[in-house]
Amino acid sequence: MKQVEARRAGPNELVTMAYVARRYYREDATQAEIATEVGVSRFKVGRILERAKQLGIIKFEITTDDQIDFELSLDLQSRFKLHRALVVRAPGETDEIVRDYVGRAAAQLLTEIVEEGETLGFTSGRTIQATVENLQSLARCDVVALGGVAGQSTEHGVEIVRQAQRVAGGRVWPIFAPLVVRDSVTARALFQDPVIREAVFQFSRVSKGIVAIGNWDPPSSQLYDAARELGLAEDLLKLGVLGDVAATLIAEDGSIIDKIDDRTIAIRADQLRRIPEVIGVGGGVPKARATQAAIASGLINSLVTDTSMARQMLS
Repeated sequence: MKQVEARRAGPNELVTMAYVARRYYREDATQAEIATEVGVSRFKVGRILERAKQLGIIKFEITTDDQIDFELSLDLQSRFKLHRALVVRAPGETDEIVRDYVGRAAAQLLTEIVEEGETLGFTSGRTIQATVENLQSLARCDVVALGGVAGQSTEHGVEIVRQAQRVAGGRVWPIFAPLVVRDSVTARALFQDPVIREAVFQFSRVSKGIVAIGNWDPPSSQLYDAARELGLAEDLLKLGVLGDVAATLIAEDGSIIDKIDDRTIAIRADQLRRIPEVIGVGGGVPKARATQAAIASGLINSLVTDTSMARQMLS
């Protein structure tokens, strides 16, 4: 039918359709203005625009920032029922490149969505560090660490929340304690420290959490590294630990493994689930399974990642 209509459209009609389309879509003229110019009714202008679309005179192309793969973003959001998903195109698949590009995208997202008066919670992690390093501006808000110290000085929770606070301008609550300790007695004593207790009290105020997703198979997690130093890692792997979020251990099906909860200084799974939006930040094919487990666990409901991990998750 459309091919028949195209053959019957005369040259004058085609020129009129092109004029109407240009005025409406490129020059932002109203249909009433165009109607006056062409000498037809406003309803006729609407029919001309519709016919121009049918004949292919008007064609639409949806484009976004070259660094964002919007098709994968939408597919990921739909498949895993995420609050939002952002998939970035990294010009390589090395850990350093992926961390840098995912961190940049996460920083831009926070600049866009954070509102004044919110409280942001950050875990430790290399990609989280890349995120705060790329933060250029934020609405004024408070910042709290969601767990104790893990990893090297530039990647642990204290330094991350301090960097975020310099941009956010609000109050900051670091946690000056190890992420995981040797026994529950030590953990309970640390939770009684007034400074740590004040930081933990802020967990209920967090409106957006920005969290790393640790991977245990293959190992790429600061919690795994800490557990290995304490001689716990092998036993935890035997229990089925696949990954972690904010010191909460998760199995492949998303179930929580609470074996060391009484030895971690961090937000708990039930507290994390009560945060309105928890944004998982990380990329790379090896972390795809752990990320899916984190989504299944309900610990994260938004995701910033790269195309390689997105494709692996969708496959």
